[in-house]
Amino acid sequence: MNLGYAHGNRLNQQLDFLESYGVNEIFSDQAQNYGALKKPKSAFQAMLDYSESSDCIVIAFLEAISRDYRELLEFFSELYELELELIVLTAPELSLMEWWDIISWVEQNDRLQHPRLIQLKKEKERNKTSYSVFSRDVEAKKLYRGIIRQLFQKQKLRRIAQQNGVPVETVYRIQQEMKRIKTAGILALCFFLAIATIKIAENFTDNVLVQVSVCVVATLVILYNTLVDSE
Repeated sequence: MNLGYAHGNRLNQQLDFLESYGVNEIFSDQAQNYGALKKPKSAFQAMLDYSESSDCIVIAFLEAISRDYRELLEFFSELYELELELIVLTAPELSLMEWWDIISWVEQNDRLQHPRLIQLKKEKERNKTSYSVFSRDVEAKKLYRGIIRQLFQKQKLRRIAQQNGVPVETVYRIQQEMKRIKTAGILALCFFLAIATIKIAENFTDNVLVQVSVCVVATLVILYNTLVDSE
């Protein structure tokens, strides 16, 4: 006997899939979390109580049970102990044991990669605070200055990252900070040069419009040449 089960998101879509496939009975839980399936009064538990050995549980997709690999493996184990089979409509040709093997392999490989992901996350958080000119970490501040020098030498970001043992994202962030500081310095320089230009223009003419025009032209020329050189 085929017993359909729907749970979580896209519940109506799941029910449509199950009805189209043709099941003998349909059970559904609206609760989102996997833990709700373990409650004695859940439709999931009612389905297991209703089922008999060799019956087949039909679900629209694995996410109908959970997106967590361990919870899926627990679900497979429960079906196996009850001698039930499983059909997932997104891949109906796969049996319960085949799904078990697939998810076990995925979960194992994900676990092997997990420490590296944690390390990268910690490094990313550290990059936001440690690698800066205001860092209290002496080594991080020294590393920051070294990266600045390499950026001034126009070295490749990936090469700088490899030489200093930091992610490329860190070098890119420092590069963007440099550009912002450089832009702020250019604007400040242009401001003071504009004032100086007005003072010089006052010595040649009393016409305010001419003074402003000379100031604007001089500032634009300086700004243009500075930005071109910085590219």
